[in-house]
Amino acid sequence: MTEEFEGDKRAERTRLALRNAFFELVLSQSYSKIKIADIIAKADVGRSTFYEHYKNKDDLLYASLHWPMTVLASAILPPSKVLDVQGLMEHFWQKRSFARPILTGTTRKHVRRCLSQMLIEQLHNLSSPSQNRYVPVSAIAQALAAAQLSLLTDWLTGVYATTPEKLAQQLMLTSRAIAIPSV
Repeated sequence: MTEEFEGDKRAERTRLALRNAFFELVLSQSYSKIKIADIIAKADVGRSTFYEHYKNKDDLLYASLHWPMTVLASAILPPSKVLDVQGLMEHFWQKRSFARPILTGTTRKHVRRCLSQMLIEQLHNLSSPSQNRYVPVSAIAQALAAAQLSLLTDWLTGVYATTPEKLAQQLMLTSRAIAIPSV
């Protein structure tokens, strides 16, 4: 085994330990009360090690949310992505006891901001240079993020009952209606 590969595995173990410690803290207390010192103590790593991997706790949260938010943002893409979105809904359902506090607690605004950033990227990819928008892309992304998170949260908290497959389809239809107006 090469030294570089061992370093990669060690770095991945460290990132995993930091993410696990972080989410354990998020589930037990308000996001605003979590300090870097709490995360590194729970993960049993040094402060400099934390900063080798993340700039701050928001950066750690965004890195942890990258995969699910990327998939959720893809709901504005053509219907061929429905299986990816459905897979994410199944994942959220299986991890709902973990997902609910993240989506309903003090982290929600950070989750929405992360999703909005992902949606801005997707919207720029959808837009042609000649397309004239009356509403700024950032406003569309914020509206989309709010709509997607509301549907997802209502489903995970039992306000709205449906299957992961139907929710994925509804998320995609709603998202595309907001992102690609027919006017």
